[in-house]
Amino acid sequence: MNSMTVREALRRASSFMESLEDNRFLAEIMIRHVLNWDRTQFFLGMEETITERQWAEVESLVKIRVQGTPIQYLTGEQEFYGLTFKVNPSVLIPRPETEILVEEVLRRRNPQARLSVADIGTGSGAIAVTLAVHSTWKMYAVDIAQESLDTARKNSEVHGVVDRISFLKGDLLSPLPEPVDILVSNPPYIPTQDVLELDVQVKDHEPMRALDGGMDGLDFYRRICDGLSGVLRWEGLVAFEVGMGQAQEVEKLLQESGMIARTEIIKDLAGIQRIVIGEGKRSLQS
Repeated sequence: MNSMTVREALRRASSFMESLEDNRFLAEIMIRHVLNWDRTQFFLGMEETITERQWAEVESLVKIRVQGTPIQYLTGEQEFYGLTFKVNPSVLIPRPETEILVEEVLRRRNPQARLSVADIGTGSGAIAVTLAVHSTWKMYAVDIAQESLDTARKNSEVHGVVDRISFLKGDLLSPLPEPVDILVSNPPYIPTQDVLELDVQVKDHEPMRALDGGMDGLDFYRRICDGLSGVLRWEGLVAFEVGMGQAQEVEKLLQESGMIARTEIIKDLAGIQRIVIGEGKRSLQS
C-alpha cells in the first residue's frame, strides 16, 4: 500500500459505506478508534500518514459494519449523558432519548439527599452509573443476565462509582433487599410481532431479551407496577421510558398500582411521548 493520509482514509472508508446513512461520520469514528484519537486530534491530523496495519484495521471494521453490526459494538463504546460507556452484544446500546429519563429523575429529586434508587433492567448500567455520577444516591442495578451486570460493573469502575452501586442478579423487582425512594426502568417494550420489523442492526445484533416486551409491549410495565407496593416507599418516584403510543397505557398501570398519587408524560425531542413519571402518595421534594 502506498502511504495514505487520514484524509484519504476517510474518503475511502466513506465510499465503501456509501449505502449507509452517516457513512462519513461512521468512517470518522472507525479511524479515530483505530488511531485512538479524539475529534480535535482527528481534524488537526488530516494530513498525517496512517500505517498499512492501521488501514487494515479500518477496512476490517468497515466490512463488518456493512454487514449490519452496529458501530458501537465495533468500537466497544457509546456516549451517554456526556459519559463514555463500554458496550457489547450482551447489552442494549444506550439511546439519546434515555438521557431524558435521567434528566427528569435528577430534576425531581435533590441529588445530595440520602435516597436509594433501583434501576430495573440495567443493561450497560448507563442509567444507574449516570445517576450515581450526578448524585450521592445509593444505587441498586438489577438485571437478569450476569453478562450485563459484568458490563455495568465495569462502567461503574471506569466512572468511579462502583462503591455506591449494588449489582443484583434476578428478575425485575425480586432481588431488591429493601424499599427504594426512586425506581427507574427502560424495560423491553417492543411488541413481539414488531420485533421482526426492526432495523437489521437492531434485531440481528442487540440482545432480544432487551427488546421483546410481549404481545403488546407492556408485559414488563405490568409486572413492575403490580409489585410496586412491596418495593417503593410511599413518597417515592417512578420513571419509565416507553415506546411510541404506550404512554397512556403505562400511565394507567401506574395509577392502578395504588402507590401513585399523580402522573406526568414527557415528550422527547421528536415530540414522541417517551417518559412516564409517577409520584408517590406523599411525594415531597427532598
